[in-house]
Parts: sequence; structure tokens; C-alpha cells
Amino acid sequence: MFKLVWGMLALGFLAAVPAPPAAALDLPGPLVSSEWLAAHQEEVLVLDVRNDDTSYKEGGHLIGAVPLDFRKARGTTTERGVEITDMNLPPEAFSALMRSVGVSDDTLVVLTHRGRGPDDAGYAAYVYWQLRYYGHDKVAILDGGTTRWVAENREVWGEDEAAQTGNFKARPPRREFLADTAQMEALQTRKDAGILDARFFSFYVGLEKRPNIVKAGHIPGARLFPFDANFAANGTYRPKEELALAYTAVGLGPRQTVAAYCNTAHVSAISWFVMHELLGYRDVMLYDGSMLAWSRHGLPVETQLR
Repeated sequence: MFKLVWGMLALGFLAAVPAPPAAALDLPGPLVSSEWLAAHQEEVLVLDVRNDDTSYKEGGHLIGAVPLDFRKARGTTTERGVEITDMNLPPEAFSALMRSVGVSDDTLVVLTHRGRGPDDAGYAAYVYWQLRYYGHDKVAILDGGTTRWVAENREVWGEDEAAQTGNFKARPPRREFLADTAQMEALQTRKDAGILDARFFSFYVGLEKRPNIVKAGHIPGARLFPFDANFAANGTYRPKEELALAYTAVGLGPRQTVAAYCNTAHVSAISWFVMHELLGYRDVMLYDGSMLAWSRHGLPVETQLR
């Protein structure tokens, strides 16, 4: 009888002991697949980065994904006495924005985007760059975005998602991730450096320009690698082996210092993401001012039209 009671007490004691906590989840890398996210959706914060007011609800979004208005992630700054719009936010403003969408210092963040085309991927890539710039390394991008998620018949939702206020605080910025105009001028004289123009061919050669860009053409010495070349037909990033060969083919190797630009830095953030995060280039900067700043400073441009 004693043995039976003791055995029952022992079993009861063991049953009352809480199980050890599960191992902390780690992001598998800078890109996550829809399969991975579907398995871990409740363990991460998904931020849906868009630049419009309607598609988040009308077109649907991942269940639980909190909307992040990309327009709020950009601000205005002054460089050399010239006002430049569409620039990175200062630490306090970026911290407030991240707190408002539920990001805390220990939050695992997965960024998604509408995924209608490569341009949409730039919104997620730029916010990814901002988070890394301000020291938050627990971040990844959903490969293919929301369009890919929907194409795989995964669930979406059409109502607002409430975000709990986070406690995110920007850490000292990683200055090596950012190039200003003076650094871009200095790179032009370095044989161990490369400048990447991430825009379309028509902008590079000067056939057209955006209305806010003063001069058509490209920064002298820049190599062309259009941002859409980073993606396969289904909207996912191309295999790393292909991308490594392609970047090397245009003269941008992993041992160089490389700075990427476009018109306002949001699609060249894709180039930064591919080179620095996927391919492991050690010294890659994003020229945040891009052609907007370069042209407003009255600096020279090259064009194939004259």
C-alpha cells in the first residue's frame, strides 16, 4: 500500500512540475519562406509595409500582420544647406514609429509587402535597413511578400489588426551602413570601390527622370544593376549563387566598398539587402539621399545622350 501511495504521490509531483521552457526561436536568416512563417506566425511580429491607405484591408493581409505606413518611415533633413525629403528618420522619431506598431527591443520582426512587383519589395527592404541601421538585428523579410502568400492559398484577413505599444529604442546607428553625399564623391576616386545605380536603364542613360530629380543621368562611374533583376518571375529573390555571379559580372565584387543608390533610396535598399545580407559583402552602404540629393546639390551626372 505504501509503495502504491508513494508512487501516486511521485507521479502527481512530477505532473505538477512545469515543463522546461521551449528554446527561444531564432530567425533562420534575413529571408524567411512562407512555409517557415506559417509554422511560426504566432511567435513573431509581422509588419506589413505599404505606401497606400486602402490595400491593406481591401486586398487582404496576413492574419495578425500590423500595417506600417511607409510614408511615415521617411522624413526631411538638411544636407549642406539643402533640404532633402524622403530620408531616414532620426533615432527618436524612428523609435516612436516602431513602438507604435508593436516593436520592442526583443521582438522578432518579419517584414512583408504587397508583392505586386519588385518595387513593393523596396518598402520592406528599406525598413529592414532602418532596423539594422539602428541596431535591431532580429528582423527578416518574407520572401515573395503577401502576393506569394496568397498564391499558395494561405489565409488572409481584411480587417484592422491592433498593435500593442512596444518599447523599442534605437541603438547608436551603424554609420557604416549609410553614405552621405560627401562619401559618394570620395568613392568616385577610389579604385577599390564601386557605385551601384539600382534604377531602370532609361533613368541610368538619361532618357527619363522623376519630376523631383533635377538632372537626368547617373552618378559618374556608377555601374547599372536594376533592382528588378534581383527577383525571379514569382516575386521571390533569385538564388544566392545566381545573384553573386550577376553582381560580379557588372564589376561589383565582395572585396569592394560599394554604395547603392536610386532616386530616393527605397529600391536601392533591395541592392543593399542582397549584397550585405544575402551575399555577405562586408562593406556596403546605402546612399540615402540618392539622385534626389545628388542632383539638388548640382553635382555632375553622366548620360549616354550627349
